[in-house]
Amino acid sequence: MNSLYELAKERKKEVVTKYGGRNLSRMLNISHPAVSKWQVIPPLRAYQIADIGDFDLDYLRPDLKHADEIAPLPQGVGH
Repeated sequence: MNSLYELAKERKKEVVTKYGGRNLSRMLNISHPAVSKWQVIPPLRAYQIADIGDFDLDYLRPDLKHADEIAPLPQGVGH
């Protein structure tokens, strides 16, 4: 599981590089310092980013196995 968490850290960097930290914070309607504090993308934010459509939830947070079964997305949200 530790290696999956490390992978999640890398994926956070990838997302921030793709969108830019400030732009990502605007897209999520949160502060830029909040994004800067993340070591990995928090689960709720991972859902929101996945909903944007460029990344799948499992890709963003591979350490959260079967996260969609634990807390399914509301109807009409996600893929």
